[in-house]
Amino acid sequence: MPSRRAPGWALLVALAATGAARPALALSPADAKSRAEGAVREVEANVGAVQAAAASAARQRITPEQRIAAGELLLRNKDYDAAIDLLSQVVELHRQGKANEASNADASFLLAGAYFESKQYASARRYYRAVLDQAARAPYDAYAGRSLSRLVDIALHTSDLDSLDDIFARMNQLPASDASGSLQYAHAKAYFARHDFAAARAAASGVRADSPYSYQAQYLLGAVLVREATPAPPPAPEPPTTAAAAPVAAAPAAAGELAPPTKARYAAAIEQFRAVTRLSPDTDAHRHVIDLAWMAIGRLFYETSGYLDAADAYSHVDRTSPEFNAMLYELAWVYVRLGDYQRAQRALEVLSITDPGSLQFADGSLLRADLMLRSGQFEKALALYESVHDRFDPIRAQVDEFLKTTNDPVIYYQELVSDEFEAAELQLPKLSPIIIEWAKQQAEDDRAFALIDDVKRSRTLMKRSRALVRKLEAVLASGTRVRAFPELKAQLEAALGLTNKLAGARRTLAEGMDDAAGSGGGELAQVRAQRRALMKRMSQLPVTDGDFLRRESSGERQWNQMSQALQRLSLEADKLQAIVNGLQRVLKDADQFGVTRDLASRQRFQAEIEANEREIAVYRKKITEYREVIELGRSQIGLGDQRYVEDDATRKQFRTLFAREVELAASGQDGGDAQAYARAIQALLARLDAAEGRLDSARGTIERQVAEQTRSLSAEIAQESANLEQYAGRLDELDAEARTLVGEVAMRNFGLVRDRLKNIVLRADVGIVQEAWEVREEERMRVIDLQRERAQEDQQLNDELREVLDDAEESP
Repeated sequence: MPSRRAPGWALLVALAATGAARPALALSPADAKSRAEGAVREVEANVGAVQAAAASAARQRITPEQRIAAGELLLRNKDYDAAIDLLSQVVELHRQGKANEASNADASFLLAGAYFESKQYASARRYYRAVLDQAARAPYDAYAGRSLSRLVDIALHTSDLDSLDDIFARMNQLPASDASGSLQYAHAKAYFARHDFAAARAAASGVRADSPYSYQAQYLLGAVLVREATPAPPPAPEPPTTAAAAPVAAAPAAAGELAPPTKARYAAAIEQFRAVTRLSPDTDAHRHVIDLAWMAIGRLFYETSGYLDAADAYSHVDRTSPEFNAMLYELAWVYVRLGDYQRAQRALEVLSITDPGSLQFADGSLLRADLMLRSGQFEKALALYESVHDRFDPIRAQVDEFLKTTNDPVIYYQELVSDEFEAAELQLPKLSPIIIEWAKQQAEDDRAFALIDDVKRSRTLMKRSRALVRKLEAVLASGTRVRAFPELKAQLEAALGLTNKLAGARRTLAEGMDDAAGSGGGELAQVRAQRRALMKRMSQLPVTDGDFLRRESSGERQWNQMSQALQRLSLEADKLQAIVNGLQRVLKDADQFGVTRDLASRQRFQAEIEANEREIAVYRKKITEYREVIELGRSQIGLGDQRYVEDDATRKQFRTLFAREVELAASGQDGGDAQAYARAIQALLARLDAAEGRLDSARGTIERQVAEQTRSLSAEIAQESANLEQYAGRLDELDAEARTLVGEVAMRNFGLVRDRLKNIVLRADVGIVQEAWEVREEERMRVIDLQRERAQEDQQLNDELREVLDDAEESP
């Protein structure tokens, strides 16, 4: 018995050992073959479509119409830069013959609108004129009136009234009217800009009531009536020929200048604006026109001293209106004129909440303090006066020191056009943003000074363009260059997904082989061990769209972690900068708080602070460089990166190993089950190899298209990069020419800012003195009242004492 049972025990041990060597996920041979056949059939059904897509020209996944719709949504959401980028793509596609005329017309008009809203008037003018150049034919004719109207707005915004001649020349080439009423309204605006009020009134009256521009036309009629009712400024008197003639010639002009406006003068204009307010607010644009009409009524009543009517008109402007903040400030002055200081103060308090960054904030705060002072709220008035003084006096001292120590106009120019990092590199003095903003505001009517914003915007665009060129060059030079061609990327992902699905079918067959495998040794054991080592890696191949997205998300997370670490370093740099600023303030204000140090110690502290500040600037520059590297790295993840290269190597190695394993098993080097299974799947493996070959051919076609388009795009990028450098050179020439001219204007405007700040600080100081005087007067009057009351009480006591004494003398 023992001798018979020993072989049985040995067999059980061998089987146990064999089972332990098999993977836990092994499938039965029948299930593995069935699943693999299903996967192969599915792939074979889709290979033809992939080959056809790869053989055909690259198709656009995102149509021009979709880009236009997305650009219009961005424009409505006031994301003008993104809208400009997207709509410019449609215009470029039309230039390449990949978009039709209707798409180009829509994109050009919307692109011009995006430039106009972002105050890039020169670019907006270029695209509006491009639309008008084609206005004689459809589909551009639908945008002719609106483009012409916007050209008038641009002429007024830029004070380029000479361009009205071109506008009228274009008007003469267009019909006098259209169904939408846009042409009539454009004509009315053009005539109004040229001060031809009769023609403007006639054109505006011709806009039909059902036109989308009827509200604007009615408002323009009111503006025409205002201009007609306003007397023209008297001409400058000519030099008198005799001494006696001078007073006679100047007398009528002086009398006209001093004549106050009356309600009767603007009665027709007010009635016209009231007609606008009675219209139905059916759209946001029309509601805004109605609010503008109420504002016009309020201003006209204010100018004619009808303050109650003005307050009533202003009260119709809703808090959701774009004019609400302007209305609050003007309404406060109406209440001041009425002597209702409490309501005026309330309006300014609301303004300080709704628009704290308004350019009128300093004047509004001083007006609020004046109203508090008049209302007897002395403590609140003093606190507000002191807050205005503390806020603007250091700024005044800063600009005053800057003007005393700087005589070079170029520095003033650079202060206005340089951003924070450029100013640090140029070692320009640090000025408060209020100074820069007010300097621009002081010259908003100066056409030469408008060059500042254009140069600054051009530099920003140049910087963005260079960054985009670097990113594109990095993408095209990497294995992920297919990302630059979304339509080819989608086709390549589809082909690669099917290839990986076939690889998954081969892995499934390998699981069946593991279930049927015997105890083969030699080369078969070695090949099988190598193949089994790749099983887990093969399960990670992306197949579906979700798999590809998860891979990209994984790469994004890695770069995001680096970006977050960099952001933490930025916060640390900000903290260090705050400490440096605090130390600077301590050194500056030490004497005020009784902290005394010898001169040598102060100089040593100041030197250490300046050294630390320079180191912080170096760190910030490195952080900026690292952030650019991270952006470049983020652009190089996805299809074609190192993970996909490893996928290809793993897939090819697994294919070779499994083919050799099946060959060895079929030749009888393993058990009978493995041999039968290997022979049963050889035909399926042949089908699988054939399908994979067709997919490899399709992928090769797509990759050749990628290579061809990469060469084409690289050539275009090189050309555009050369053009960019040419534009940069022209910008530098213009910048050099503008430095002296605009610098002189800027120097003058900085002086105006200093005067404005002096006036604000002076008004605050006067308010503080006046508050102290009012408190003193109140205390003095209180003392006088107390003295009067005491005198009256003494007098009453004396009278009562006298009466008592008199009564005592009369008694017997």
